[in-house]
Amino acid sequence: MSVRLAGVAIFMIAALYTWYGRAYTASFGDVLGPSVFPLIVGIPTMILSASLVVFPSGHVEWPDRSHIFRQVAALVILFGYAWLLRPLGFPLATFGLIAGIGIVLGGPPLKSVILGAVLSPGLWVLFDQVLGLPLAFLGGWFR
Repeated sequence: MSVRLAGVAIFMIAALYTWYGRAYTASFGDVLGPSVFPLIVGIPTMILSASLVVFPSGHVEWPDRSHIFRQVAALVILFGYAWLLRPLGFPLATFGLIAGIGIVLGGPPLKSVILGAVLSPGLWVLFDQVLGLPLAFLGGWFR
């Protein structure tokens, strides 16, 4: 796929995202409303993708298989986090997310596990207790 063709595809996706996102409304939240976020993301994306069409950078070299494996592993961990968040509860699922992403990104396994063990309950306290966003401490599997 050429750089120009990729730029056109990204531009079209960003334009559709901006078009559909501008009409989004919610009954709570910011004064500007949630429709501002798609504009903040979509407009710069359209500008940058148009720059790929006008000024293509030339030959694109794909990363080797180890980088692609790490990206796929990170996506699997993120989808697993979304899938396991309700059954496991926030702290356990977040522990798995932080430890798994830390290992996939090349961190030492022991330090990644320790970081997950420290950050996951700390994030739960921050969101649930300090900010008042209700998050289940234990999921449905532990009731």
